[in-house]
Amino acid sequence: MSFLFFKTKQCKFSQQALREQQARAQAEQLRQQQLQRQQQEALRQQEALRQQQAAQAQQQKAAQEAIKRQQQQQQQQLQEQQRQQQEAAVKQQQLQQQQQAQQQQQLQQQQHAQQQLQQQASAQPGQGAIDNLLNSGLGGLSLGSVEVGSGPGTPAAGPSAVTPQQQGAGAVNTGAAAGVPAQGVAANSSMFDATSTYLSALNQSFLHCPSNADSERARVYTPRNPYPTPSSYPASPSPIFENPAIFEKLGTDCLFFIFYYAQGTYQQYLAARELKKQSWRYHKKYMTWFQRHEEPKVTTDEYEQGTYVYFDYETGWCQRIKSDFRFEYSFLEDSLSI
Repeated sequence: MSFLFFKTKQCKFSQQALREQQARAQAEQLRQQQLQRQQQEALRQQEALRQQQAAQAQQQKAAQEAIKRQQQQQQQQLQEQQRQQQEAAVKQQQLQQQQQAQQQQQLQQQQHAQQQLQQQASAQPGQGAIDNLLNSGLGGLSLGSVEVGSGPGTPAAGPSAVTPQQQGAGAVNTGAAAGVPAQGVAANSSMFDATSTYLSALNQSFLHCPSNADSERARVYTPRNPYPTPSSYPASPSPIFENPAIFEKLGTDCLFFIFYYAQGTYQQYLAARELKKQSWRYHKKYMTWFQRHEEPKVTTDEYEQGTYVYFDYETGWCQRIKSDFRFEYSFLEDSLSI
């Protein structure tokens, strides 16, 4: 019995040891699996970090290449600009040299022509008489004489309308009658032709000289400018526009239009009076209308200062706001009665 009991107890101990060994083996297996998972996770993290570093390196490389390309493009543009500037400078220098050469050539030609004229004058008699005839012809020629009713550039009849060719011909005949040799007159025919051409050009330039009206500002709209219209169009303004009650129904923009484009008329006076009724005040220095946007911040006997609304008739044809504006009473148009 004791032997059986011992065997049974030994079997129980063996089974318990086996179970403990199996438990330890399972725990070790779990620990190994967990360790493998940790290693795999670390490997994945390392791979992700490596990929991220590779992407960053690629981005940096692309950015550096883009910066390099941009710098190269800027350098190329700068070189192209410098090349164009150099070419322009060379062209400008060549043009200046050509102009200087032309001026020198013209000066030499003029000097040569003067020398030839002096040689001809010294070699031919009667030159003093011809010069006197030329001077008398210049004094008797009236430049720019125009008949009343004739078109521009039409010379008037009479002695003042003698053409330079006729003047030169008369001078030649008179010179021959005064005792100038025919050979000297024929030799100086080229000089008479040059003088005639000069006088003709001078006469034409005088007829087309600018007037004071050429410097005036162009008017966009002029109401009194006549224009041929059909018979169905009204030929004269309607009498209704002389009624002050009509202007009370017009808008502000229409009143401004009448004031600026009907100057010197009764309608301008009615438009100004209606604007003044609407609390607009005319500034004589700036030649425009102002209205208080709010109560003035500063008020004295000479001026008031604050925010105003003014009408811009030059650039925008609209109302604008001007803050911190000083309206001096000396520029206030106060002669118009409401």
